[in-house]
Amino acid sequence: MLPLALALIVAVAVADFAVGDGVVLIPLLVVGPLLAAARCTTAETGLVAGLATFGAFALAAHDDVLGDGQGVTAIAAVAAVGALAIGLARTQQALAGTATRRGEELASERVARRRSDVLAGLGDLLEAPMQPEAVLSRITDLFVPELADVAVLDLLQPDGSLRGAVTSAIDQDVADDLARLRREHPLNPDSDHPVAVALRTREPQVLTDVSREVRDYADSPEHMQHVVDFGYQSLLVLPLIARGRIFGTLSFVRRNDRAPFGLDEVQLGRDLAPRAANAIDNARLFSELQIAEGRLEAIIANLGEAVSAFAPDGTLLFANRAATELAGHASPEALPIAALGDVLDRWAVFDEGGRELTLPDLPISAALAGEDPEPLLVRAVDRTFGLDRWILWRAAPVRDADGALQFVVSVGEDLTAVKRQEIRERLLSNASKLLGSSLDADATIDKAAWAVVPELADWARVDLTDERGDLQQMAVAHRVLDQVELLHEWRRDFPPSPDDDRGPAEVLRTGRSVVWDRVNPEDVVRYAQAPRHAELMRLIDTRSMLIVPMTVGGRVIGTMQLATTSASERLLGADDLELAEELAARAAIAVEHARVHAARTHIATTLQRSLLPPRLPVIPGLAIAARFRAAGTATEVGGDFYDLFEARDRWMVLMGDVTGKGPGAAAITSLARYTMRTVAQYEDDIRAMLQRLNQTLAGDPDRRQICTAVCVAVREHPDGVGAGLDIVCAGHPPPLLISADGTVRPVGRPGTLLGAFPEGTWTLTQLELGLGDTLVLYTDGVTDTRGPEGRFGTDRLEALLHDIGPQDADVVASRIDEALLAFGDQRDDVAVLVLRGNAGGPRSALLGAAEAHAT
Repeated sequence: MLPLALALIVAVAVADFAVGDGVVLIPLLVVGPLLAAARCTTAETGLVAGLATFGAFALAAHDDVLGDGQGVTAIAAVAAVGALAIGLARTQQALAGTATRRGEELASERVARRRSDVLAGLGDLLEAPMQPEAVLSRITDLFVPELADVAVLDLLQPDGSLRGAVTSAIDQDVADDLARLRREHPLNPDSDHPVAVALRTREPQVLTDVSREVRDYADSPEHMQHVVDFGYQSLLVLPLIARGRIFGTLSFVRRNDRAPFGLDEVQLGRDLAPRAANAIDNARLFSELQIAEGRLEAIIANLGEAVSAFAPDGTLLFANRAATELAGHASPEALPIAALGDVLDRWAVFDEGGRELTLPDLPISAALAGEDPEPLLVRAVDRTFGLDRWILWRAAPVRDADGALQFVVSVGEDLTAVKRQEIRERLLSNASKLLGSSLDADATIDKAAWAVVPELADWARVDLTDERGDLQQMAVAHRVLDQVELLHEWRRDFPPSPDDDRGPAEVLRTGRSVVWDRVNPEDVVRYAQAPRHAELMRLIDTRSMLIVPMTVGGRVIGTMQLATTSASERLLGADDLELAEELAARAAIAVEHARVHAARTHIATTLQRSLLPPRLPVIPGLAIAARFRAAGTATEVGGDFYDLFEARDRWMVLMGDVTGKGPGAAAITSLARYTMRTVAQYEDDIRAMLQRLNQTLAGDPDRRQICTAVCVAVREHPDGVGAGLDIVCAGHPPPLLISADGTVRPVGRPGTLLGAFPEGTWTLTQLELGLGDTLVLYTDGVTDTRGPEGRFGTDRLEALLHDIGPQDADVVASRIDEALLAFGDQRDDVAVLVLRGNAGGPRSALLGAAEAHAT
């Protein structure tokens, strides 16, 4: 290309010498530098530009127009175009270098991906929990036919012999015949067979001409015949080493129709062998082995840089096609020669933080001032069409030999696709975190509206269906908080028509989104229902709107409206629809989860309350207090329970713990409570009552449930002071007695778990609970509470009760509850029931009632 450029300059010079009249041919000298800029280096382009400029001087002198204004203009034009050509050549070289590097990276990436895919296949194998024989079979199958035509796994036996464990091949006849040979002619570990050599040296063995080399190591004529008959060509043997111990080999065979193994396969084998060895060695030790294989996904896009040049006064000198398309014109010829300010007038430009930028904030202004600005990422919004683009803007001044500014080159790289994806991922991630931060239905709905404002929309509205299927506004959000009330007023006083074929009701009916990509405020006002309606629409100033369905499992539960106003100068369109629908779908799922959680919480709370007495009764001679706190989430029903009820001439106190949680545990709890209430009406002995309950729980062997319990029968004292207690424990922690003198001891003897065996043995313990004596019943959730010091435990509980001493029943219950909360994490349901000997009469009744209310 350089000779052609030089030849053009010479041709122009010769033609000018021939014509010899005026400056007609001098401007044609610019063709040489421009041609050189397209294909030559920067230095070569500079040489051509210099020669063209020198030629312009020479021709002007020859034509006797050196002092003429036209001659000077022609020379200046040739010099300017030469300088521009040098800049273009420099840019061309930079782009060419970038393309070359990208090509090399792509080729390297393909090799890495192929290698990664092979390793990933082995990684998938290592992840699966399988028996050793299955692992062996999968290993050999993994590499056929991708790496080899035949794969065989030979394992060292405890006696030092070799066993051909597994063989895989494309041709099953090859696999069957090779397996037969291994059985009938086991390999000798001391022979020259490549497998034996790999075992001794611990190094891979490669044979590239097996049909010839087999004669050197074959241990039988059948072995040689097998190799020849099936056309073996190349052999790769890998030693299997794990934890420093070699226990076998993995061999690969390629037949005559494939290239022999080379260094790449050997290196790949060095990577694969340890992994295969670990899979085999760990198969008996681990049920699941997880392998994380990183996969690198490279996306290389064509460069789309927009290049333009500006004179020192800001006048546009040059723009390539990408620059003209960025400016909104079809071709460079259609781009008018205009000042920089005129070119940028149609764009509203913002930085990454959303701050609007003016011309002095842009790199081009700094470059025109002679500075070397840093690149700047901006978002440019077309004021006419509302479209936005993300552009990485660079600008560099081009100076002459004296340092004077000649022009400025501006390069804009369109990063719209990258930034939109980044914004999409960030918006979806933030929205998911926001929507998942609460299980309160109202809060989740409100967050659904704010999840899209202001990142995607200027205002948003969430409408959900009520029990009649009608849409009701549930939440609104606006980037300007003062405008929220206007949205409320709009919907309250001027609701949308259910017959509007482009409104929320239509989206609810069809499940299809509606796009208002360009809203003319005046057209909207014409459809206003009243003057105030028109005023509201002017104030809200909607420019574009998306109405998308909120769908869960194919069911539309509501709609979400997203809109922009003139404040952001952008329009929502089809490009934003997919993101809006994804956000609406996530919001719908979050709202539905919150609703389900609320319903389940209500059900669980109602069920839990039904398993406990609604209030504590007033028992003569006793003051009573209770505490109950379920473990787990609010949607789970616990298995701990207590009950107090009157049966004939006595009161019964029952505390128990059913294994498990949820509806099953609730059913057993209810069964235990009402079985005891029933049998207490006709049984006098507590032990007989427990035997009846035990028979009920153990009656169905397939659905047997285990339950612990402590049962107390209360005998009233004639003087109304304290009470007599008959106590029986059935696998439950014995109650603790706080005597009036402050001593603490357990009461009751261990007994058989309920539901564990058809028959059981329980011991009755009688106790006279005097004035000031306190009996504490509790479940194992109290002692199983864990903290930094371990379990709370029985010893710590007894020490706590000793410190509390003979206090009121409610004080004792509160002190236990506070101590557990301060100690650590609750692992199980906690139930505490406190019975305190009290003086009878009205005062006792009032005290018991007050403490029951507090509980």
